[in-house]
Order: sequence, then C-alpha cells, then structure tokens
Amino acid sequence: MNRIFCLLIIVLITTSAIAQTGQLSGDLMLNANFFQRDTAINAANTPLYDNFLSSAEGWLTLGYTYNDFNALIRFDLFNNSNLINPQKAFTGQGLGFWQLRKNIKELTITAGSFYEQFGSGIVYRSYEDRFLGIDYATVGIKLDYKISDKWKATAFTGRQKIWFDFYKPIIKGARLEGSVTINDDFNINPGFAALNRTLDASSMNFIVSNLNTYPDSLKFCPKYNVYVGSFYNTTNYKNLSWYIEAAYKSSEATFNEENKLVNKPGSVLYSSLTYSRTGIGLTVQAKRTESFDLRTSPNERLLQGVLNYLPPLTRQNSFRLPARYNAAALALGEMAYQADLFITPYDGFTLTLNYSNVHDLNKRRLYEEYYSELEINKWKKMNIVVGYQLVYYNMEVYRVKPNEPSVIAHTPFIEYTYKITRKKSIRTELQYQNTKQDFGSWVWALVEYNLAPRFSVAVSDMYNIAPNAKNSPGENHYYNIFFAYNRNANRFTLAYVRQVEGVNCMGGVCRFEPAFSGVRFTVATSF
Repeated sequence: MNRIFCLLIIVLITTSAIAQTGQLSGDLMLNANFFQRDTAINAANTPLYDNFLSSAEGWLTLGYTYNDFNALIRFDLFNNSNLINPQKAFTGQGLGFWQLRKNIKELTITAGSFYEQFGSGIVYRSYEDRFLGIDYATVGIKLDYKISDKWKATAFTGRQKIWFDFYKPIIKGARLEGSVTINDDFNINPGFAALNRTLDASSMNFIVSNLNTYPDSLKFCPKYNVYVGSFYNTTNYKNLSWYIEAAYKSSEATFNEENKLVNKPGSVLYSSLTYSRTGIGLTVQAKRTESFDLRTSPNERLLQGVLNYLPPLTRQNSFRLPARYNAAALALGEMAYQADLFITPYDGFTLTLNYSNVHDLNKRRLYEEYYSELEINKWKKMNIVVGYQLVYYNMEVYRVKPNEPSVIAHTPFIEYTYKITRKKSIRTELQYQNTKQDFGSWVWALVEYNLAPRFSVAVSDMYNIAPNAKNSPGENHYYNIFFAYNRNANRFTLAYVRQVEGVNCMGGVCRFEPAFSGVRFTVATSF
C-alpha cells in the first residue's frame, strides 16, 4: 500500500511539472487531542487518560486534473487516535483513498476508491464522516454512462475499505436514472438501483459456527449472496415535490434484537412530500423499515461494514441541549413520521415547527419530539432566535440500557446576536433542559465574539443543575473555551473542552461518546 502511495505521489508531481496546463490542488485537516484525567466526570481509566495522554489524526488530499483525466490521493494518519473507538487508541498510517478517473465521451471510468449514493442511500451509499470515524469508501471500478441528456447509468464492483485494508466480501451494484418532462409544470425523475453482496468463506464459516450452537428448530441454510433492489422517483408539479422509494432485500443471515441469527428478508418504504411558495414551506415524511440491516457480513456490528444509509426521520438539532437526545434510524424495524413547517408571516419573522414520531413495528413508543423556533431578524444590528423542545427518548433502545426509564425533557432556548460593526459581533446562547431521567436537568450558556473574517473566541458552560443521583457524576460544570483564527485558506482552532458523555450525531449517523477532558487543536487548509 505504501509503495502504491509513493508511486502515485511521484506520478502526480511529475505530471504536474510536465503538463503545465494541468492543475494540482489539495487540502489538509489535522486534529490533535491532549487528554487531562478527570475522575469527577468519568474521563479516566482508559489508555488515553492513564498512559498515552495525547493523540492525532490527519488527512492530506492531493488532486490533479488535466483535460478529461483526474487523479486523487489521500494520506491518512492516526496516532493513538480515539476517533475510531473512543475507549481505545488506534495507530496506523498510509493510503486512505486513491482514485483515477477518465472521461471518454459519454463514458466515465473510475478506478480505485470512490464515494457514491443510489437514490436516498437505502440500497447503497459509500461516504465518509471523519468526525465520527467513518469511512465507507468502496474500492474497485465504477462506470458511469450518459445514455442521453435525460438518462444515465452506473455500474460498479469492489470491496468496502476498513482503514488501510478491505473487507473480504464482494459488492456489485447498478443504477439507472432518468428525467421525463411532461410539460413546463410537471416532470418526473425515476430511478432503479440494485446491489449484490457475496460473502467470503471466512464470513460464512462464522455464520455456520454460530448456527451449529442453535437447536435444530432455529437452524437454517445460510446463503452466500444477498440481493437488494429499489425503485425511486421524484415527481415535481408546480409547488409540489413528491419523493418515494421502495426497497427490498432478499433473505440473509442477520442478527435480530435478541442477538440471534435469523434468515429474513427486509424492506423499506420511504416517502417525502414538500410544498413551498413565498412565505411558507411544508415537508411531510414517512418511513417503514423492517429487517434492513445491510452490511459487508453479519460479523460486523455498530458502525462497521455498513453498506447503505437509512434516512432518519428525526430533526437534526444544532443547539447543544436540544441535540442531546438525537435518535438514529433503526435498521431492524421502525415506523417513523416527521413534519416540518416553515412560515414567514411578516418580513423579519420566520417560524419553524417540527414534529417527529418513531415507534417499532410492535407499536412500542421509541421517540417523539415537538419543536418550535422563532427567528426575528427585522433589525439591522440584532438577530434573535427563541424556541422550545419537548422530547421523549427511549433509553433502552437508543442507549442500550436495559430497564433504564425513557427520558422526557423540556428544553427552552434563546440565541441573541448583536452586530457591533460590519465585521464585529457578539452572540450569546442560553438553554435550559428539565428532565428527571438520565443525568437530570441542565443549563447551558455561551458567549461568542467574532471579528470577521479573522478571529473568533467563545466561552461556554454546561452545568448539571439538578443531577439524577442514580446516573450523574454530580453537579459538574462542563466548561469550554474556544479560539479560532482564519488567514487566507488556513484555519486554526484551539479549545479547552470538558464534555459530558452522550450521543454524537452527524447527518443522521449517531454514536455514543464517553466524557472528554482536555485540549483540542485543529488545522485546516486548502490550496
């Protein structure tokens, strides 16, 4: 792998020097963590706090473009990193992504690593989210063919990467998408997607060895291949847009809620209806999922080896306390609904209302959220956001805590921004979360000063004002001090962080993170 990396570096630099008309570009992201042992918040008793004391992650990407040829490589570095597993240290470095792409008239050939998505991602999605330690790149060959101005096709074969290696099972996929215009007000955009995953011998042996421990009544004959297909379509008519996707997965060996292998097919039905005009926007969504855990093999758990993406029908909140109880999509089974309403009744006033509801296929209540937010920006120097959230969160399901009572939390919040001058501003946040479950009630306060585009500093505190004695470490303050400096294409940040344990969600993908105490430093640049 390192030889391939060195060879590609030489090719890129040499080609760039010879072909002056080509373009070389890139970017760098570097994170460094310094761990400070803090037993008061349970940030202790791991190798990072007890022994190593520091960690780093880095990604350097280089790209070269010349006419219809593109080359891309990325060097990944992990030194005692807790990004992959927050409780452990991982060290490794090497070629994390490489890609060669050539356009030949209507055909585009991609070899190496690639990120791709079919439809909404239910059948297949390869992507990365480095802040969650996720990189689901497919490594293989992909062909994109433009059939006409209205239709295009994609086909690929390869394997999913796992850090600096690959999962052994083979995946193959194909997609056909088009656009049909009925008239100026009416058009449809249909799509068809298919995926096949073939297990390797070692994965099959794992399944068989597990089944051999079961009684005869629970045994079955596992299959090497699973087949997944979907139809999706977007219909646009004047101010209305309707998306629908139906997906089916053939029977395969998967683990159920009792951690037992079963041989079941899977299905997903997802739909979204949007209406928008001046001053109003409404989106209503629904999704039914049944036994749709799609991975490189049943051996993989949590965030490992995931081949697809199930859109979550819960709001992705950005404010600190309303985001504390985000709910991830459940692959084994859920019925979810969500409605978003945006209204601008007067200039300078925007009202946002959201309702989300998730229950399992046995009608057990899992998640429910009522959310309202009013933004007032009618003044030249001031902007105000005020809101309220009521949430029900099933701890047994989302945190895997048996017999733990579900959370009912009431969270009012306000954000105030004052523009001192055209470049200077002060932003403040105040949030309160009232709950008797989990860690108990919280108060969050933040003050941020910005000097655009160069500098910003923020100080915040999250205080466990009424702790639940059963779960909380006590009435702790979780201070954060944050500095950011921007110059040209370079951004530097430095922060002292004291963070409570909880679920971190980005783009609908969630993972649990333990408490953190220490200093974080980041560098990001592009050229």
